Amino acid sequence: MPVVRISEELFKEVQKYAEPLVDSFETALWKALGSHRGLAPVKSGKFSSRRTGELTPSRALWRPILEALVGSGGQASRPEVHKSVEKKMKEQLRPGDWKSNLDGTTKWSKQVDFQRLEMVHEGLLADNSPRGIWAITDKGRKWLSEHR
Repeated sequence: MPVVRISEELFKEVQKYAEPLVDSFETALWKALGSHRGLAPVKSGKFSSRRTGELTPSRALWRPILEALVGSGGQASRPEVHKSVEKKMKEQLRPGDWKSNLDGTTKWSKQVDFQRLEMVHEGLLADNSPRGIWAITDKGRKWLSEHR
């Protein structure tokens, strides 16, 4: 595969066409090219479950994640959290959530991992817990009590 170097300005322009957590640079570039030529955006069959309504909203995973941690004494391993979230959300997860990503993981489990990162940025989960361990913070406990 050829390597192409582009300017920061062009990268930012192509980035406008990218759907987060879905598009690679190449798929975003195809969308941008199609748009500038007056063509309909390029759609890839690989990402059909990203359409609106086919996946559970990401923030709906926050409460089950935090409940899993509280139920485990404040911290748990990634597999323990995933198992608990699956058990709590099994009936609420939408058909698209059960589809596989290119790496073989399910969309919902990958989203749990992405939401962990988002929750760390929000201060709900500790950013200094040991590798592979998720830990709730006081702010996370407060958020959970306010969103029951």
